[in-house]
Amino acid sequence: MRQIESYINTLKEGDEMALCFFMDHFGHSLRYFAFSYLRNKTDAEEIVSDVFVKLWNNRQKVENYESLKAFLFIATKNACIDMQRTTQFKIRKEELDILQHMSVPDEDVLKKIFRTELTELLLAEINLLPKQQAQICKLSFLEGLNTDEICETLNTTASTIYYARSKALHALKERFKSKKFEYLNILMLTAWYTFKS
Repeated sequence: MRQIESYINTLKEGDEMALCFFMDHFGHSLRYFAFSYLRNKTDAEEIVSDVFVKLWNNRQKVENYESLKAFLFIATKNACIDMQRTTQFKIRKEELDILQHMSVPDEDVLKKIFRTELTELLLAEINLLPKQQAQICKLSFLEGLNTDEICETLNTTASTIYYARSKALHALKERFKSKKFEYLNILMLTAWYTFKS
């Protein structure tokens, strides 16, 4: 945490290396968060890039880690909503208020942030699976593809998908159980129903 606070201070002083640190620290979570709204990778990446530019332009208003994190997620949410409504991003007072006053995000955003962070933990475990199982899990869980679409993407059969997916889910459940990740078991149940479709 001291290292993060140090990066916040150097960010406010105009150190681009500090910005790069936060891009690495939050980038993947924010891209998934944006993707959960837009269902489009390119748009999600574009929005997250713009959000970090916005952070840089308002860096002197950052007070602490919590306000920085809240700003990034709220700015990303607003940009996603704006993209759905118009091609022009709007400047929102809410974003600047969060930087200085740490306004509490609405409940829906908190749920999405929580889901994003749980998904980050899940993806870390998925990446430890055998390559084919990991690919199928990502396409099912992250991309939302059904079995036919996965078959077409990977040029394989439905039976191969079902078998690999079953093995992967079993391995993940056992891993979470051994680590006592009870809340991730809840997420796995959600994933199970997603995978079955």
